[in-house]
Amino acid sequence: ARALGFAGKAGQAQTVLSDDLSQQVALVGLGGEGEDRVAETVRTAVANGVRQLRAGKVATIAVAPLPDLQAAAEGAVLAQYAFDAFKSAQARATAADPQEARAAEVRLLGPESDAWAEGRVCAAAQNLARDLMNTPANHMTPTGFAQRVEAELAGLAGVEVRVHDRAWAEAQRMGGLLAVAKGSDEPLRFVEIVYRGAPAADAGVALALVGKGITFDTGGYSLKTGRHMDLMKGDMGGGATVAAAIKAVAQLRVPINAVAVVPLCENMVSGRAAKVSDVYTSRAGLTVEIMNTDAEGRIVLADALHYVIEAHRPRAVVDVATLTGAMVVALGERYTGVFTPSPRLWGAIETAGAATDEPVWRMPLDDAWDAMLTSPVADLSNIGNRSEAGACTAAAFLRQFVHAPRLAAPAVLRAQNADDEAEPRWAHLDIAGPMEAAATAGYHQKGMSGRPTRLLVELARQLAREPQK
Repeated sequence: ARALGFAGKAGQAQTVLSDDLSQQVALVGLGGEGEDRVAETVRTAVANGVRQLRAGKVATIAVAPLPDLQAAAEGAVLAQYAFDAFKSAQARATAADPQEARAAEVRLLGPESDAWAEGRVCAAAQNLARDLMNTPANHMTPTGFAQRVEAELAGLAGVEVRVHDRAWAEAQRMGGLLAVAKGSDEPLRFVEIVYRGAPAADAGVALALVGKGITFDTGGYSLKTGRHMDLMKGDMGGGATVAAAIKAVAQLRVPINAVAVVPLCENMVSGRAAKVSDVYTSRAGLTVEIMNTDAEGRIVLADALHYVIEAHRPRAVVDVATLTGAMVVALGERYTGVFTPSPRLWGAIETAGAATDEPVWRMPLDDAWDAMLTSPVADLSNIGNRSEAGACTAAAFLRQFVHAPRLAAPAVLRAQNADDEAEPRWAHLDIAGPMEAAATAGYHQKGMSGRPTRLLVELARQLAREPQK
């Protein structure tokens, strides 16, 4: 191995033959003894080793015990992801890329390990989110998404999946969801997943997850350009990640009561579609002037946030959405932008991000953004009235539907940390950047990423350890 240049550096991998020449052995580097971020080092190293063995057409892989077995399992499972559901059998059989070959069977060398098993569950959940996001929009319609989620969660202990239709949304006064959905021939759906895992029978809901579920986004009459519009099949990435995370939480039997809701529709152009300057009434009773039909995600999320808070009374609510191009400009594809007035919830999210190597960055949530959402004809505009702070004003819009409306600007503007820890604690995760990986490296695959599924699972585990009310 040394002759081939292997020095054991973090992430390095080198394949050699066993002494009897009967097996391929991938040696992976974990760096020196002082290496920090051990979990991420292991996750990447195992992924690179598995990739090398797969390139050598190895069908069965045994992974030796490593310092973090959950991370090792995640690297092994995530590295093998391939989306070929729409390739013909002939194309799959003749694929030149070894990454498109059938996945190898991967097991732990030695005794069984709970950490290894948990890592496989978390990685499989992220791969489920990848599948949902990668599936073309003519197959992953709102109805198709709901059916897939029902099938994936069927039979899990403590889980109930409810799928609601347009009539239900009308009864719930979801004017925003109805306004966005009316431009499409595809019927809207509203998926509600309830998981009861807390040991106390009278324990309330500790965590509510709300995921944006726009299964394709043309921008409506504020039409997007053709460049990268193909990525808009993944505009339901928030919905994909929260549904996948709840599945993993249930499989791991995390002792928590949690809810996930996903408002699902397409944002299309037609004679029925919402127009710029249209006004609708949200579920909260606030009227909203649509000044940009491509700012539709916050419109459907607002109704979903208001519903889940009123119906389930969660102690914490986190919405996840591929919401703004401004966030991509600000943070790129590595970091998720987090807006929250709760220092305690931010701390939990930051810790979960560090544990799963799904990094987050706290963004400002200031009273100044509220003043930019004024409309001359309605309570709110769905975009800021100046061409700046696009991600911030989107978060400020959502904040209006969490506690009380913030329509009147205070005499003295306050920053986010001046807020009390009022329940529900709320955070908004803008994942427009991390929704896609630009290149394949380590356990990351080029294409839809399925992030931040593992972060949400870890967040649920943290909140499960808080005192139950």
